[in-house]
Amino acid sequence: MAHIMKMTLLISFCLRRAMSFQIQHQGAISRSDVILKGRRVLPKMVIDSQSTRTITKNIRETRDASSSSKSSSNLSKNFTSDICISLTKEEKDLFELLKDVAECYNDKTVLRVAGGWVRDKILAEQTDDFSNGFRLTSKKKEKSVDRTAKAKIVKKETQSQTPSAVKRTFSESVLRTSAKPVDIDIAINNMLGREFAELVNDYLDERGQDTYKVGIVLTNPEMSKHLETATLSIGNFWIDFVNLRTEIYDDDEHAESNEKGTRVPVSVGIGTPIEDAYRRDLTINALFYNLQSGKVEDFTEMGLKDLNAKVVRTPIDPLQTFMDDPLRVLRSIRFASRLNFALDPVLRAAIRQEDIRTCLRRKVSRERIGSEVDLMLRSSRPVCAAKLLCGLDLMECVFPLDPVDGRGTNATLASYDEGVRLLSTTHAYLIQNAKRPPVWCSGDKGNGKHEISDEASQITEETPDIKLTQDEEARRLLWYACLFYPYVTAYWDREQALNIGSEPQEIHSKKKRKAKKSKQSPLHKLMLDELKRSAKDAQQVEMIQQSARLFGKLVTRGGGQKGIKVLLSGVKVAAIDGIVAPGMDKDDPILSQIMEFRLKCARVLVKCKHLWRAAFVLSLCTELQRVDDAQTQIEQTYDADEMHADDITADQNAEVFSQFNAFATSLLDLNLIGIWNMKPALNGDEIALRVLTNLPKGPIFRDVMDRQWEYMVQHPSCPVEEVEEYLRGEFSDYV
Repeated sequence: MAHIMKMTLLISFCLRRAMSFQIQHQGAISRSDVILKGRRVLPKMVIDSQSTRTITKNIRETRDASSSSKSSSNLSKNFTSDICISLTKEEKDLFELLKDVAECYNDKTVLRVAGGWVRDKILAEQTDDFSNGFRLTSKKKEKSVDRTAKAKIVKKETQSQTPSAVKRTFSESVLRTSAKPVDIDIAINNMLGREFAELVNDYLDERGQDTYKVGIVLTNPEMSKHLETATLSIGNFWIDFVNLRTEIYDDDEHAESNEKGTRVPVSVGIGTPIEDAYRRDLTINALFYNLQSGKVEDFTEMGLKDLNAKVVRTPIDPLQTFMDDPLRVLRSIRFASRLNFALDPVLRAAIRQEDIRTCLRRKVSRERIGSEVDLMLRSSRPVCAAKLLCGLDLMECVFPLDPVDGRGTNATLASYDEGVRLLSTTHAYLIQNAKRPPVWCSGDKGNGKHEISDEASQITEETPDIKLTQDEEARRLLWYACLFYPYVTAYWDREQALNIGSEPQEIHSKKKRKAKKSKQSPLHKLMLDELKRSAKDAQQVEMIQQSARLFGKLVTRGGGQKGIKVLLSGVKVAAIDGIVAPGMDKDDPILSQIMEFRLKCARVLVKCKHLWRAAFVLSLCTELQRVDDAQTQIEQTYDADEMHADDITADQNAEVFSQFNAFATSLLDLNLIGIWNMKPALNGDEIALRVLTNLPKGPIFRDVMDRQWEYMVQHPSCPVEEVEEYLRGEFSDYV
């Protein structure tokens, strides 16, 4: 067997050298530039499609000839499994199309589905969920942020729902994820992926059917992207076409590259199924589904065993696997957390090697790292992923943060642990409240009891007010906010000491006006530069954190008690009638206090808008963690039995829940949900022409609009004439 493998690798190496020689004499291929040509996306290169097919034909003929010399024992070895995979009608139609294309143009072409689709289908077959239409391999393609101003296509997958075959706990089922298009990888035995994708279009075109645009993801060996991929979308499927791959490493170059913390193959060619399976990241991702035979193939002879044992393992030595592509470290963690599998002990030990960490920092682009992190947080088990990153000492490598002045590196490292704990607390809270959420968490505005007026707070379709357990995007942003909240809080404390009296949002606005990258907050730098997330993501995560801090101050500094007062008083704000205060007149001091409280709450809500529930939950769970930390400190100082620590903690937690729930419920009674969409009674032109005719342009105009908004919040549903009279009285100098 070893002799056969060596011979195969030698043949592939020679073929790859021949391909390189022919291409070099006809033109160089750009690794990054991609141009659109009609219905297809083709790489900018001198050689044409016919030249590519000629090269592939030569490879095919040589490989067919060499295959006859292989030992009969290897050919007779059976790698197929008796596992039956059930296909949906859409999958059957797609596979029939692809088989027809292969049979029409080359009957020796064998098509195999590779990777995640096979894994998840097998897991689904172990349960009855498949019959219920549970889609396991859903992934979404997104365009990456183009920071190089070059036109290129980059594929990014997003996490699918957790496979139902894994024994899913309550925590993994109550936090819903949305269905996305199914991603299928097709491996081809005797041609390039681009060539087969073109044949699919040729086949459809010849029969008068619609064709599809083909995207090309080019190779980039320096960033561990060794294989060109052709992508297209058919129906509800995103399909990647690639050739079976083998890689050749020069021993001298391999030794030199290890010193540099990199490992780049000198040749990548069309390989056999065995070669392709062993070069993949994990055994559970090295399974194939042969379209022609309809059988599952396990060429590593470990994939099916590891699926049953729920183990994440590499097909070969994990050190070599991770050196080939260090991103596989994060992929291993992502799959272990998503599937609730255990990491192989040998794999764990390899991750802890300093050489691997160096490779991860130097060789893998920050965009690829950021994409993996985002996939972890999109899954139904983000806490497990975060704990693995923390336990394997990868937090500093994945999330590089500068020490906050005066705290040192150890404090920064401690903030990672605190962030993971806060994420765990927040995740657990959402799970516990998923089936019986508090009134404020229901997202139905109190079952009709808290109607929202059209003019005051129209909730648009773009920002619906839904509960957090059903809002996948809000939860993703919340997980980011949790992870970095302890670090950011320390940063704010330092900034507030330097800017006495400044709150977080004021600090942020000052930096925003300067518009200098050096003045960006650490969170913005991390999200934009290190994780390559969008500016919108960074802004929303920071907005959740800032609003959580403000919510916490409101509740713990009397807001909770005022919320209880609102509930006990029976005061409500109705959609049309405005203030409804049984037994009170408009000059009642209690009513004035409640309206002042309404204004304070509104100021926070207009900052976080539809993400207010995420910010509020973060604030609540931060307070719960503070109580837990304080109690832990007491237990370390005194005898826990004498202090009855558990009873004390339970009482304090109950008090926290009482204060926060009363505060949030009062937001509904005061009709504040959607206040961020309230339109001013008078626009700028109306104020200048009818109310304050001598009002100059400048900062004073902003003050007038702010005062109008504040008055409308404290006097809901007041007539326009009342607003005009108020402004004339407040700004009499400009009447």
